[in-house]
This record gives sequence, C-alpha cells and structure tokens, in this order.
Amino acid sequence: MMFHPDSRPVPGETFWVTRHATTILFFILVLSAAGLYLAGKIPISVFPETNFPRVVIGVDNGVMPVDQMQVTITKPIEDAVNSVPGLLTVRSTTSRGSAEVSLFFDWNVDMFRTLELVDAALSKVRQSLPADAVITTNRLTFATFPILGYSLTSDSVPLPKLWEIATYDLKPSLNRVDGVSNVVVQGDQVPNVEITPQPSKLVSAGVTVSDLLNAVQQTNIVDSPGLLQTQHELVLGLIGGQVHDAAQLGQVVIKNTAAGIPIRIADVAAVKESIEPAYTMVRANGKPAILLNITRQPSSNTVQVADLVAAEVERLKPLLPPGVSLQPYYDQSELWSLAK
Repeated sequence: MMFHPDSRPVPGETFWVTRHATTILFFILVLSAAGLYLAGKIPISVFPETNFPRVVIGVDNGVMPVDQMQVTITKPIEDAVNSVPGLLTVRSTTSRGSAEVSLFFDWNVDMFRTLELVDAALSKVRQSLPADAVITTNRLTFATFPILGYSLTSDSVPLPKLWEIATYDLKPSLNRVDGVSNVVVQGDQVPNVEITPQPSKLVSAGVTVSDLLNAVQQTNIVDSPGLLQTQHELVLGLIGGQVHDAAQLGQVVIKNTAAGIPIRIADVAAVKESIEPAYTMVRANGKPAILLNITRQPSSNTVQVADLVAAEVERLKPLLPPGVSLQPYYDQSELWSLAK
C-alpha cells in the first residue's frame, strides 16, 4: 500500500468541521427554528395536496330521455370544451335527466386557469342548451370528498321536518365555520308540494298544463318595481308573491276569464303537501336519518376544521327540538390521529 506524501496531516492543522463549528451550529439552529414554525403552518390532511388534471362537468335536466340528453346537452358540451388548451381526453356518461362529462388535461397545465377556460367555453354554448338545465364544473381534488359526516335522527320528529332543520338551521351555521367549503344535506324524504292537474277541469276552464306551469314559475317570486322618491329619500319597492305552503300555492292565479273572474290553481288541480321521489335510502344506526356531509377548503387543515365543526355542533345541539339527535358518523381527522 502506497501513501501520497501530501496526504499526511500537517502538525497543528484542524479539520474544517472544527474550524466552522460556530457557523454550522448557527445554521442548524436556524433550520430547526424554521422547521418548528412551519410545522404549525403546514395543512394537515390524510391525503396529499394534489391538483389532478381533471375537470368534471355535471348536468341535471330533470327527466329528459337519454337520447335527447345526448343530442341536446352532452354533445354540444363536448364540442364546446374541445377548444380548451391542454385537453387530452373527454369522457362522458349520460343517463335519464343527467350527464357527467370528465375532461382530462396535461399534468403541466395550470388547473385554476383551466377551470376558468372551461367555464368560458360553457358560457358560449349555454344559450343553446335547455333553460332548465343545471350545469356545475369542479376540479377533482382530494378536498372534493367529505371529511366529516353527521347524522340527524329522531323517534318523534318526521324526516321532512328533519330535512328542514338540517337545511335551514344547521347548514348555514356549519357553512360559516372557518375552513369549511360546502355542506351537503342528504335524505330520502325531501318535502315538496305536489300539483295534480284534473283534465276535465282544465278543459272546462280553457287552461293548459303549460299555463299552470307558467303561473307557478312567474308568480312565486320576489321582485322590485323600482324606486320611489319621496321626502328627499329613495325607497326601494318590493313585491312579494312567494308561497309558503300548499294552500297558498293553490290560490295562485293562472289567468282571468273573459268576465274577469280569476282561475286559480286549486280550481283546476289538486294541491297537497308531498315529498320528492326517493332514489336512495338513508339510514344511521338502523334509523331513518338526514345526513350532513362536510367538505373542507383545499388549503385548510383537516384536524383544525374538524375541531371547529365539532365545537359548532355542540353549540347547535341545545337549539334542536326535543328528541332530535345530531351525531357524527364519519370523521377523517380520526384517521390522521391513528396514522401518527
């Protein structure tokens, strides 16, 4: 074995680590302090923050047949979004009254800007689509899926009333919690009002089903006729025609006869309280229930949002009617606690 003469240590010379020990220690302390600070700022979630290059377009158009949905809605949407830069693949699924169009893009595109371009493309074709079609566009991220789920059950309060409590009392308060993106209410008994036209009365009154539908759509509104200037003040005028139950809906005027006699909905149709058709059954702990599914904002902390929602739920529980129970059935933050 041979040694190079220059490789022998010089007497009195120290290693570079020893010479720069103070500088190295300083950087270690700075990096440790920065790590401790950022540890409390980094969002916590079960799944990583990923911007999938996918946009999902959902369409709801009542009970339109599949073949008409494909021709009048699905195909025009597919043609419109083909102009969006970076689009690789378009896949669509059409069923009665609904359609889902999935757009797959290149991984290098900016998905925030791409979503805006998709909305712009849809706005160009929107006028050619049916007026009652409801279209939604969403980026596919892990934040799309619920992180919390609560069930609303009762042995004494009927499900339609529980749905109203969840929609009008609980959802607005939970939606205002910091970090919450959306609260979706799910149930199989959604209250509704059913109008059953009676053909013989329609014929004798000279009223068509279209007249009846137009009366419901054009009368059940709140609008302003304009501003009234008086006493050096401008007063906004409002005309309220909203109905709040089946009896009020039955008194909506469809049209007037030649003699000036009003023909109301109750004169040509049966109006009663009802529920929407149910396609799914919702149960919690073996009981019929109403579910509240809560999603977080993409940059929020799952554990923090879950804690804030739990605190808000505890505040709301005393305000519920007697016999109504609000309990969690899914909590994604618990998965994070088990993973640590």
